[in-house]
Amino acid sequence: MKKHPEQNEQFEAQLRNLPDTVNQSLAGLTAGTELNNRIQMAVRDSRASRQKKSFPVRRFVSVAGVCAAAVALFVGLSPLLSSPANAPLIQSSPLGDKPTATERTLRADLTGSDVSIGQKQSVPSYRNLWSSSSDSSTFPLIGVNGSYYRMMTSPRSVSSSLLGASLGTIAEYTTEPSLSGTNVMLSNKAAVGTEVYGISGMSSTFVAAEVDGQMRLFQRVSFNGNALKGSETLADVMQLSGHVASIELSGVGTITDTSVCADLISLLLNDATYESSGSLSAKQSLLIELDNGLVYQFTVKNDKIASCGTWSCPEFFEAFEAACE
Repeated sequence: MKKHPEQNEQFEAQLRNLPDTVNQSLAGLTAGTELNNRIQMAVRDSRASRQKKSFPVRRFVSVAGVCAAAVALFVGLSPLLSSPANAPLIQSSPLGDKPTATERTLRADLTGSDVSIGQKQSVPSYRNLWSSSSDSSTFPLIGVNGSYYRMMTSPRSVSSSLLGASLGTIAEYTTEPSLSGTNVMLSNKAAVGTEVYGISGMSSTFVAAEVDGQMRLFQRVSFNGNALKGSETLADVMQLSGHVASIELSGVGTITDTSVCADLISLLLNDATYESSGSLSAKQSLLIELDNGLVYQFTVKNDKIASCGTWSCPEFFEAFEAACE
């Protein structure tokens, strides 16, 4: 803030009279040479500081900031200005391109799956994902009021993001599930009190429950003469439509084109004929990998498949072989 000229003159006079003022304030005390020198130096320093003109720092900072921003903008734009005219700013791939084998493996890792069937093989070997008991007794299962689910070896732990609503808790643990009723939630693997969850959108196909500290996957199967319930169809117990990523038929081939997979699954669901509530014993498998990383398994024998009941569908196998050619 600027001072008025009269105020400046008054201030100058006060500074000139400072020694006398000090002497008067000290009530007759005599200031020594050192004290007088310090007072005179203070007067001179004050005058000198008032005569200095300060540089406008705010303006300097503002100008420096603008310069820095301009340099940064130039550096940032340089790669874009020097790029070819047709070069895309963001690298992308067309929607619907097939994922690479690496991408499919990564997806399987994210869901904790041990099996991925996205890698093409000329003739895939037999792979069995059914879990078996160590003593050759009944396979590990969960019974949900007459619907039975067999434990799978893959994945070793189901991601919590795949879990749907709770279906209840295990009320009975038994080593002889075939002797138990169908109006109870039971298991020969999961402990009493264990929560059983449906897989989101697929609870009639898969359930999950904790076994030995891991959330394990169980697939709907036939057991003790029980397969379909009431008016259920293959589509009801195999809720896979719209989720199939690839299909592998051991001894034949692998299909990774999702549109072809969708057509094959539609053919199977529409044309398969239910034969019995039993199962098959064979060394051929049909593995169906889903977009959530889970894998559904059928046992295959000739033109029949078995999981929740045994079904016949020669049209499916003919179409599959044709798609592999």
